[in-house]
Amino acid sequence: MTSPSAGPKETKQRGHFSELLKVQGRLALREPNTPLGIAVPVGLLVVFALIGSYEPGNAGNTSYTVLDLYIPVVMVIGFIFLGLGLPSTLVRDREIGWLRRVSTTPVHPSRLLAAQLIINLIFALVTVVVVLFGGEVVFGAALDVNVPLFILSIVLSIAVIFSLGLVLVAVAPSQAVATGLGGAFAFGLMFLSGLWTPPELVGGPLATIIYYSPSGAAVRALLDSAFNQAPPYATFVTLVVYTVIFAFIATRYFRWE
Repeated sequence: MTSPSAGPKETKQRGHFSELLKVQGRLALREPNTPLGIAVPVGLLVVFALIGSYEPGNAGNTSYTVLDLYIPVVMVIGFIFLGLGLPSTLVRDREIGWLRRVSTTPVHPSRLLAAQLIINLIFALVTVVVVLFGGEVVFGAALDVNVPLFILSIVLSIAVIFSLGLVLVAVAPSQAVATGLGGAFAFGLMFLSGLWTPPELVGGPLATIIYYSPSGAAVRALLDSAFNQAPPYATFVTLVVYTVIFAFIATRYFRWE
């Protein structure tokens, strides 16, 4: 049976967590990676829309424009900026002793991590809405979204990239190292997403590496489901396996101080 004090205690904890969300939300708006997670996809959307108005896409179906085929890539780029912005923020908080101080308050440190993830998830969903609205309504992208598979693809794409960000939080000893690692991983993930070279154009072992990389698998799942096709099971399995591995490493090596 629940004790009489459990209700007020839970209410108080929820109040602490809501306040923490507000504080972390305001701090997130001041971080450069947060606005970039929305601004960069919008900029890429405009660029690919201009390219698409002159050149049809070439991926076995010329009815798709460049913009149509790059909308999933643009989304994943937004996730990368948001997910790999986590290391710099959390490692900084750990470096200055903020995480240790939070651990002495009624708000458990795990709630701080949950608040960070929720805030970044909100921004990631804003990125999805902005890209879809801009692509379809503003620039006339010809999407035929398979809604259940598209939602699943978004969830797994965000999960794999954010869990990789938490790995960097766990292993980076300082904010400077976290920023450097985040930049290097972001560049690598953008390349593997097919931003510069689509895998179907390179072929061979490199195409296989791209298809089964975290960002490459995310783009493939989003691309297929955006055009009402079922992504290969191997793509979903790849995203799940990466997420589980990254989450395990992050949990195993994470330090609060």
